[in-house]
Amino acid sequence: MNINFGNLEKKLGYSFQKKEVLVKALTHVSKSKVNNEVFEFLGDSVLNLIISQILVEKFSTDDEGTLSLMRSKLVSRTTLNRIAKELELDSFIIKGDSFRGQKTPDNILGNTLEALFGAIFKESGLEFLENIILNLFVQDIDLLGSESLKNSKTLLQEYCQKNRFSLPTYDQIQKKEYINSFVVMCKLDESNNCLGFGKSLKIAEQDAASRLLKQIGFKDE
Repeated sequence: MNINFGNLEKKLGYSFQKKEVLVKALTHVSKSKVNNEVFEFLGDSVLNLIISQILVEKFSTDDEGTLSLMRSKLVSRTTLNRIAKELELDSFIIKGDSFRGQKTPDNILGNTLEALFGAIFKESGLEFLENIILNLFVQDIDLLGSESLKNSKTLLQEYCQKNRFSLPTYDQIQKKEYINSFVVMCKLDESNNCLGFGKSLKIAEQDAASRLLKQIGFKDE
């Protein structure tokens, strides 16, 4: 396999100690049983942790609901796929013959980026990976302070209006087992409803709307 990974490592700001780790992180499941799926799983987890930590430090006065919205935007498929394209990952991903002559699907690009994060974490630890992620996401993070983030309730309402559904209702649920938090039922109809939880009524409503968006298969592009 004669692939020069130098340009990729330069853009990442990281040189792998073991090239076989990099190769594994770039190997799609269609190519080999020895592939990047475990690295992807690990990368997804540490990415969420690192982004959460960065947001708490940078936006320390924002509430939990706002921070969750910010994190969702940063770790979304849209953001990951775009960064993967900026790194030109398509030139380095090792895929099976079924992809020969085809453009690499965006979801594979984003998943491979997460696999690279997992591989770097495995090889060099959390602090090293945090610096790399901060560098790759810096423009997106800076934009969060100036742009208007659509919250889950707004997204759900727009989805309903676009598809001519009845608008969702929010009802606070009183149950003894939830005494230390607010619980809200967000409901579209009998088959589409979700409970949301939070330290305040506002956060619980946002959580319920977010869960319902996932239930109905909404994807924020």
